[in-house]
Amino acid sequence: MTPRKTRLVPIKFPALIIAILATMTFLPLPALAQHAVITVYHHVSEDTPPSTSISPADFRAHLEYLQDNDFAVWRLDHLLDALKNQAGMPDKVAVLTFDDAYESIYTTAMPMLAEFDYPMTLFVSTQPVDDQQSGYLTWNQIREMSDAGHMIANHTINHPHLIDAEPGESEADRMARVRDEILTAEARIKEETGQNHKILAYPYGEFDQPILDLLDELDFIGVAQNSGAVGYHSDFKALPRFPLASIYASLDTASTKLNSLAFEIKEQTPRSPITDSRRPAVTLQLAGDFTVDQLGCYASGEPLNFEWIDREAVHFRIEPNEGTTFNSRRFGYICTARRGDGRYFWFNKFWVRSTPENAD
Repeated sequence: MTPRKTRLVPIKFPALIIAILATMTFLPLPALAQHAVITVYHHVSEDTPPSTSISPADFRAHLEYLQDNDFAVWRLDHLLDALKNQAGMPDKVAVLTFDDAYESIYTTAMPMLAEFDYPMTLFVSTQPVDDQQSGYLTWNQIREMSDAGHMIANHTINHPHLIDAEPGESEADRMARVRDEILTAEARIKEETGQNHKILAYPYGEFDQPILDLLDELDFIGVAQNSGAVGYHSDFKALPRFPLASIYASLDTASTKLNSLAFEIKEQTPRSPITDSRRPAVTLQLAGDFTVDQLGCYASGEPLNFEWIDREAVHFRIEPNEGTTFNSRRFGYICTARRGDGRYFWFNKFWVRSTPENAD
């Protein structure tokens, strides 16, 4: 029996419905959130060096702010998976990280985090822990933190200035030493906790192009210490974090940073932060949901000189004004742009002067 053929009849909409559809405005679906903030703390104490400490009261205020303002607080590995896969995220995501494995992280920070059911990421320098150095965590405490669901990751063996060669050390020898600092610390953390994330927090936030290349070779992610938000298009070899201790602990300013957004950095020349200049220049091209009129770049609170390459494309060169110089080892240029809802896009071009005693 021959199957009967079905004739498709086009559907005819009444003229009135077609006219109504033609006049309707269809709103676009809201864009997926694609921004997050990573914070960095060291000590949570009033009895440790002020430059790297936040008081327990101020730390609790940060946690209460996150809770009261509907932040999702994630482990770093969870965030990185979402960013790399450009997955949908909540509108506000924060990651809380701690460097160096100081004792107060266990005695003071961890009980507070348990109250809020928030995870942390701990970057461990392994030698002080192996040496049972006073003021540092023990491996038993770190394992307890790991068992409680916190992430444990790499902060090298000895917390050195990775960009500095030791006396008489060749460049090849320096890089061999850096490689050992990274891989040996990673192996110790895996041996003691079972965790092996291949994520390095640079000691002092310092890195150079050979170190970036090494992380590419080793398939590591790099985490820095310059301020800024992270997003889908961030540099996964130099992810920014907001330091929120010392003079930056106040919730008045910390709340702005916690709500910040990530520019898409289409160009950053030079990429490396290493400079021998006291007033280096950088070329940037930025993108995001902001207007050019809202963009400003500053160093130590002073506006930087703008040289527009293409204003419409937000492509420009910045440098300090004549007479402005930086004599410290580390400094930065901050660019921000206010979005319509009051949140700020935030980027910090981090600089490290490799020879500060001799640089021009």
